[in-house]
Amino acid sequence: MFERYTAFFHLRAVAGQGALGGILILNEYVLRKQLDASRWEILLLLGVPASLQLMTVVWNPATSAGPLARRPFRTLGIGLHALLLLPLLTGGGWPAWALVTLLVSVLIAQMLLVPIQNEIVARNYGEVRRGRRFGRAAAVQSLFIIGVSFPAGLWLDHDPTAWPWAYAFAALAGTYGYRQWSRLRRRRAMTPPDDLEHHASAWQALRRDRTFLAFEGCFMVYGLGFLALQPVLPLYLVDELDVSYTDVGIARGAIFWSVMVFASPFVGRLGDRLGILKLGAMGFFTLGLFPLTLWLLPNEAGLFLGFAIFGLAMSAVNVTWNLGPITMARGRDPVPYLNAHISLVGIRALVGMTGATLLHQAFGTAPVFLGVFGLEIVAAGLMLWLAFATGRGWRLRGERSDVQVPRPPR
Repeated sequence: MFERYTAFFHLRAVAGQGALGGILILNEYVLRKQLDASRWEILLLLGVPASLQLMTVVWNPATSAGPLARRPFRTLGIGLHALLLLPLLTGGGWPAWALVTLLVSVLIAQMLLVPIQNEIVARNYGEVRRGRRFGRAAAVQSLFIIGVSFPAGLWLDHDPTAWPWAYAFAALAGTYGYRQWSRLRRRRAMTPPDDLEHHASAWQALRRDRTFLAFEGCFMVYGLGFLALQPVLPLYLVDELDVSYTDVGIARGAIFWSVMVFASPFVGRLGDRLGILKLGAMGFFTLGLFPLTLWLLPNEAGLFLGFAIFGLAMSAVNVTWNLGPITMARGRDPVPYLNAHISLVGIRALVGMTGATLLHQAFGTAPVFLGVFGLEIVAAGLMLWLAFATGRGWRLRGERSDVQVPRPPR
């Protein structure tokens, strides 16, 4: 009953976030095509939100004591996303740096809320079905991204000056999605098992849990490659392949997210069967093929095939990234693990994004793409080693809950 109650609001929340994401995946292309943003402004858009996640190892204002933690979804979710209405209300004509500042604020808010969202998933869904529940939600979110990103790309190709209207729609979708998260009640607090040490902070979880530290080491290698790709990819697609908004909508919207729609439920079930670690190794290996495909096939066919591979890889990585820290907590409070997991993205962003931008400026695209391929293969090998070293891929026994809640509202 509690899982059905949770799914009722969870699926509606990710639908709103999917519609929001369908606009936000065009950020770099709007900045480059319409506002003539430099490579460094694009780096700021991608790098600052990721880098600031580093502070969550010490303090996350959405989960720590304070005014933001009392109503995090209403303040950081609804409040900040409503600001996406500003370009429309002010008549557009924004310089690139102003839109970057607004988008960075929104993206920071989203990442600070991820631990709370995943804590709800950890508490309200039993371990046995958590992967398939999450996979189903990822499929719904992907479906809404497709439904928004492709027509938005066509619309902006027809009328490039309409980008403020696109962000106004994103504001409405975001406020709806985070309103649904705010209505979800958490199940009772988790009690740490007697034979495991309780960790009160993200720093303690990293320092004292060696298995979790090894897990994050695997993600560090993967993340350096993944984040190195982010500032270079839009420059490659716009400057070298000369893609249109429609091309981006088809590849990054329709193809990528269509694969996510169909693969996510299957991948979620696969994670329940094989374990999170083996699933992560498969995702990392597949991700390495994405830049290799774009480099070897620098044409429309390579673009579409590459994003299909990208979607398949990220369907596995998405489940592992979100559920891995929960699984590593092994019945303890997952918030310190989730905050630690989020914070290490900051290190990867500082090193990966900045290094890739400098490397691309000096030597071009090929060294970056080949470097990403190598990092992902190494990450896959390390994660597979960790899966076999633990002996069971960290599959845990299911949980039971005697909590009774009212039926979902109709």
